Amino acid sequence: MDAPKIERDEVAAAMSAHRELGPQYELELAQSLVDRINSVIDARLAAEAPRRRQAGPDWAQMALGLGSVALAIPLTALVASVTSRTAPLILLFALIAIVNIVYAGSKASRNRD
Repeated sequence: MDAPKIERDEVAAAMSAHRELGPQYELELAQSLVDRINSVIDARLAAEAPRRRQAGPDWAQMALGLGSVALAIPLTALVASVTSRTAPLILLFALIAIVNIVYAGSKASRNRD
């Protein structure tokens, strides 16, 4: 949804009304134009607020991902040195993937609320 805009015609209409009504209505015309501009600014800020909140990186998720890789390397070496079967390696990577997926899913559900 687009934020409302102040059209050039609105400003021209305010100036025309000022000319027609004279200086006794100058303060009221100026106040109505300022109120309209403030409402447009407020609407734009409200529209941008959700985007600004989501802009930063998720350091916890990044740390979890890097920690998973850092943990997977020595565990892979350990499992490979103990056995030559692939099932323990698949189980190891499945557990690491499940931890990451569960964290990402819980983070997504918290952001929806």
